[in-house]
Order: sequence, then C-alpha cells, then structure tokens
Amino acid sequence: MTEIIASEHSLLVVDTLSYQYGLNPALKNVSFELDAGELAVLIGRNGAGKSTLLRCIAGWTQATKGNIVLKGRSISQHERWLRQHVALIPDTPPFYEELTAWEHLQMIAQLHRLVDWEEKAAKLLASFGLWSNRESFPFMFSRGMRYKLALCLALLLKPSLLLLDEPLGPLDPLSADFLWGELIRYQEQGMGILLSSHQMPQGIQPERYLIMEQGQLVLQGTPNELMAASSPDGDISLEALLETAVASFIDTITSDD
Repeated sequence: MTEIIASEHSLLVVDTLSYQYGLNPALKNVSFELDAGELAVLIGRNGAGKSTLLRCIAGWTQATKGNIVLKGRSISQHERWLRQHVALIPDTPPFYEELTAWEHLQMIAQLHRLVDWEEKAAKLLASFGLWSNRESFPFMFSRGMRYKLALCLALLLKPSLLLLDEPLGPLDPLSADFLWGELIRYQEQGMGILLSSHQMPQGIQPERYLIMEQGQLVLQGTPNELMAASSPDGDISLEALLETAVASFIDTITSDD
C-alpha cells in the first residue's frame, strides 16, 4: 500500500477535498496544509462548510473525492490509527448520559490505555471549573459545561491534531480566555490545532485564517497578510475578513457568469 508523503513540516494535508449531501455540494476542492505546532482558525458564514470539513478531517464523514493526509498517512487507509491522533469536538458534544463526568474521563483513559492519567484529569476538570461536578451527569450540565467536559476528554488524550467546532461560543469570557491560553500552550508543545469560530478573545489573533464560502476555501493567510489585503486602515476582525472575502468571492462568480 502506497503512503502519501506530505511536505517536510506538514502535519495535515487536505488535497482537493469535496463532499456532497445528496445533490448539494457542501465542499468543493478544498486544499490546504497545517503544520505541527500551528494554530489556524476557520471562519465562514453558516452553511459555508466549516463543520463538514472538520468532520471529514476527523474521519467522521467520508469525503466524496479528494484526500486527507495526516503525518504522511492517508486517513482513509488508517482509520483506527487516526482515532489515536485526532480529536474533534463538535459544537454539540455527545455524551453517555448514564456516566458521570469522571467516569467519562476514566472510560477514555481505559480505551486509549493511558497510564497515570488521574492527576492530569483532575487538573483539567479543576482548570475548567468542573472539579466539584465530577460526580454529576452531563445531562445536568449547561451547554458551556458540556463543552468544557468535552475539552477535558480531548486534552487528556493530547492528540497530534485537535479540531474544535465553535469552541468559544458556549463558553463564558473567563473560560474562553483560559481555553485560548491552553491552546497556545499545547501549540507550543507541537500540537496542530484547527478551530472554527465567529469570535475570538479580545486582542488575540491566530497564526492563520482560513476563510470559507459556499463550500470553498476562498482566502487564507496570516493576520498581517489579510490585514494588508482587506483592511488598509489596520482594523482587522473576523467580521471584516469574512465580509471582504465573501464580497470578493461573489464578485468573481458574477464576473465568470
């Protein structure tokens, strides 16, 4: 079986990825790379294809065409291996309602054969303000608490690639700031992180934005690159980037017609 080898520093390679819901295309020839230790933010309007893209990368949804390569391996050929290296937290994380928060962590540790995991699990719960709720059931939690528990489960595994679908929306400002700090810390340890978001903590920018519209990746670049291209006055925000990218994309479609 032939291995597809990515470029030297690439953790993730998404190559001409497409996906259709019936006759409706959700992704159209999406291509990009993500390095180990890189944090990128995926933005776009509702229905732009962000969640579908994350699910394809995690192996939860099989792409119609194209390829996804993680650490030099095509994920379609290494599904069991993929689960050891990628964690996706959807915008509404699922749980086993009959298990407590602590029992979820215990289950994950046993499934992945983690050793000496208890202290790390306790620190994660405490950091996200869930330690006092460790014996409670997820159905008793608020939406924000459920997302925090999902973060604890993912970070306990410390995957090579962490995928987060709208992680900041359910969180209060203090928890959002804490999460961002944690993501930076894991990034510095070599974890690749790709998240979708409509908002960012005040004064904080990722290394790179990936902007989607109508299932296509229409623009990507560092904040400085996008600032120069879309905001001459130096004011950069998710809203400004998205508005400029969408307008440019629509102009291109119109001129092609």
